[in-house]
Amino acid sequence: MSSSAVYAEFKRVDNAKVSRERDGRRGRELSVLLAAVLPVAAALVAYTGFHLQTVQTGYEIERSRKQVAELQEQQRKLEIRLAADTSPARSEAFARRGDLAPARPGQTLYVTREPVR
Repeated sequence: MSSSAVYAEFKRVDNAKVSRERDGRRGRELSVLLAAVLPVAAALVAYTGFHLQTVQTGYEIERSRKQVAELQEQQRKLEIRLAADTSPARSEAFARRGDLAPARPGQTLYVTREPVR
């Protein structure tokens, strides 16, 4: 018996020109899966877009409410200041400090406005 026995012989095979046949069932399965998943994915994307837009609009509404409250507070303060500044007592005190006296006849000038044609 010989101690150097060859059990397998390797032969190089050139499969460059071999192409696989398309499986028609696999294509149909993939199209059915795509037809089932695509509408669900589109609905999820649309829902996410609407939800984000709703949240953003909520933030804008809240910002606007804050601004309205600040403006109302500012208006209230200005109305209080106007009432205080235009009170007769304040006007009289201001006139006394400036040594003002009531107007004499002829010092008052009345201006009338002519209608624009």
